[in-house]
Amino acid sequence: MFLADTHMHSAASFDSTAPRREMARAAAAQGLNLICFTDHHDVIDGNSQLCPTFDWPTARAEHQAALAEHLDLEICYGLELGNAFGDYAAAENSLKEPGLDYVIGSVHNTGKALGYLDYYYQRYTPELAASHLEDYFASMLELVQWGKFDSLGHIPYPLRYMRDRDGCEISLFPYWDQIDAILRQIVSSGIALEVNTKGFRQARSDYAALLERYRELGGELVTCGGDAHRPSEVGAVIREGYELIQEKGFRYVTVFRQRKPNLIPL
Repeated sequence: MFLADTHMHSAASFDSTAPRREMARAAAAQGLNLICFTDHHDVIDGNSQLCPTFDWPTARAEHQAALAEHLDLEICYGLELGNAFGDYAAAENSLKEPGLDYVIGSVHNTGKALGYLDYYYQRYTPELAASHLEDYFASMLELVQWGKFDSLGHIPYPLRYMRDRDGCEISLFPYWDQIDAILRQIVSSGIALEVNTKGFRQARSDYAALLERYRELGGELVTCGGDAHRPSEVGAVIREGYELIQEKGFRYVTVFRQRKPNLIPL
């Protein structure tokens, strides 16, 4: 099976210290065929502040070091563009970087009305989780209506902290009308749906439901990424993500080269 991991972080992200060359070596050792580095540009950062620029010089240098390893895998050049709704002009400026293969659009913080709070730093009760999820999906719908990215990243993201870390009994289903509107929008815009395998054993049922509905709506473009931030995490459960994608009736996984989708048979 061709295995592509199209969500990976390195020392060019604020939350990783791993050199890209070490991440790439780990990917080769795991038998991956293709990886894409998608380091964070969160337009609103973890301190709820505007971060209008990304450190492209570091990303370029890191990428060249990884390519210089001459490993037996394809290494693509990408970005995880978080919280673009904080300043769409700044987000669009990051997209001008030459040679970009792939851009993930994601939401890591609440919207402006709730103070742009980073989900990671909150401690959740069921009540707080419910209000934040309403806001999360409203922000995500705005993001996909803007739509200047290739794949929508980790839709169940806040559940990592609300449910899996803080123990709130909460699911996606009370928000399904909002989610359905998001899925309809990405299908109509030709944006891929990401299956993110970080915390996958807890999130597998979430992705199963999302994939089923996305396919019902006519969606065909599915990406798969492990969201690794250190070499020991690379390739950890990526095969389980591929198995679920296949189980839900998809015949291809999508990789992006030069911002164009390429469908790879499963």
